[in-house]
Amino acid sequence: MMKVFSTYYDKVPELDKSAYTFVRVSRAEPPEWFSEAIGRYVDLSDTFGPTKAMLEECHPTKDWGTFEPRYKNEILGALDKVATLGLLNKIYSEHSNRPLLLVCYEAPPENCHRHLIGDFLNIDVQEI
Repeated sequence: MMKVFSTYYDKVPELDKSAYTFVRVSRAEPPEWFSEAIGRYVDLSDTFGPTKAMLEECHPTKDWGTFEPRYKNEILGALDKVATLGLLNKIYSEHSNRPLLLVCYEAPPENCHRHLIGDFLNIDVQEI
């Protein structure tokens, strides 16, 4: 069974880089050190990342009440749930069944799209 976790960029340096398959889910460019620190990662920023306009108009930490339904409608609503889950399972298999680690910028998981992805796909996404 696929295991999926989530975290934010500033926590990555503390983690065992060999224990996870890092999956970028933010459209904003990752920190400069990210690629060098972890090596290879999977980029699903175009699939799951909030758009720049969305972040400018209703940043999740400032206006979650507007951001959450907009993200669900504009980003997740455009996805096929079965195909997206299949994509994640394929990535999991291709990376030796290492747990997937969804990574973006927001530290508080309660105001971040990472857990909305799990809810949409009906999978448990634990914050680390």
